[in-house]
Amino acid sequence: MDNLENFTLLASFLDPHTAKTEIDSTLREVSPTHWTALSDLAYQQGVSLRFYQNLNIYGFPQQFPETLRASLREAYLKNALRNMLILRHAGLLLENLKDRQVQTIALKGIYLAENINRSIAERNFGDIDLLVKRADLPKAIASAQECGFKPSTYFDPADQDIDIKHVPAMFNAEGLPLEIHWTLLEEDEPFSIDTTELWRRAVPAKVAGVDVFALSPEDFAAHLCLHFTYQHHLSLGLKGLLDVVDVLRHFQSQFDWERFMMIVSSWQCQRVIWLTFSLVREFSAFSIPDEVMKALQPAGHETWAFEQARTQIVDANSTRAGLTPDLAEFSKADNFFSKLKIGLSRVFLPKRVIARLYNLHPDSPAILKGYFLRFRDLFRGYSQRVWHPELHSSNWTDAVGQELNRAKFRAWLSEEME
Repeated sequence: MDNLENFTLLASFLDPHTAKTEIDSTLREVSPTHWTALSDLAYQQGVSLRFYQNLNIYGFPQQFPETLRASLREAYLKNALRNMLILRHAGLLLENLKDRQVQTIALKGIYLAENINRSIAERNFGDIDLLVKRADLPKAIASAQECGFKPSTYFDPADQDIDIKHVPAMFNAEGLPLEIHWTLLEEDEPFSIDTTELWRRAVPAKVAGVDVFALSPEDFAAHLCLHFTYQHHLSLGLKGLLDVVDVLRHFQSQFDWERFMMIVSSWQCQRVIWLTFSLVREFSAFSIPDEVMKALQPAGHETWAFEQARTQIVDANSTRAGLTPDLAEFSKADNFFSKLKIGLSRVFLPKRVIARLYNLHPDSPAILKGYFLRFRDLFRGYSQRVWHPELHSSNWTDAVGQELNRAKFRAWLSEEME
């Protein structure tokens, strides 16, 4: 089987809407070697824990490799313990925030774990994501510090010109990251989310036994689509897609499609939602209403965009020849001055960005050191690859083309490309 066939089979096996007869057929027909390949793919796609859980639910087939089963079981149990530890820390923090009268919306994994997922162990989440109101940022940061989370770099909550969507990650003694959001978008992202409306539509919820808020089902689904397809460039793979499917399934009986379409229109992210839902339809048995897909469908390039998205999600987290968008653009530039312009633009970032990268105050003379460090880091990271003979090989040329296609795809999603 090729990558797409294996991906489709894995998605079907993990989809809660797949008929049991189809699952039983899969369990009988897959060979030991193929189970190993599917397990490797599940790991690459971030769903190996769910893969193990479903095998437990449906029953391990006789031909499933025993060593692989033991390895998956160990990872599953370790993740259960880790997630319980994360929720314990989250509970202490949420209680502290509540005592300070800071209202909180639990985002993404921390909400999914206790409210959507079938088991606390089936999905790993790397951090605690919380949304607070902008005015509450100082209190929220103080609360986090009181609970043992320390800032990782420079950040001033009083800055009126913040270009990011959350406080730079704070870490506790166990290395657990915390991200305190006040919005869902970076400054340069081409969408429009009214956080006042998010709070108005927020619904009561519980996380780690503490009363908090959650995004409304419609806001939650739209945010997961935006987070998965645009902000993470589909790199979350099947894990990110199944998050969307799980939320739609969980809230199916109360989901207000008319309200959802109004939200998508106000966020100006119709292409992102259409493309995510097209992937849901391709790799899941969940039924998106035809009238919704028709209303979302863009005017042009949709076939190209869907094929590009399908390729990207199937190949999520696979090796890309160490290539980055910067390096692809540099490689494609046809003269010295074009390359120089690209290089200088990557060195001379805004002062506030350099300040966060190197933990410096943006108005301090030390910010000049930050630019030197930026040049040094870029030189160390890229110099060998830029001058390597592979840069002129056909494989490298193909990789550059693929990376530039990704950039074109991202431009299409943000409607910069008609």
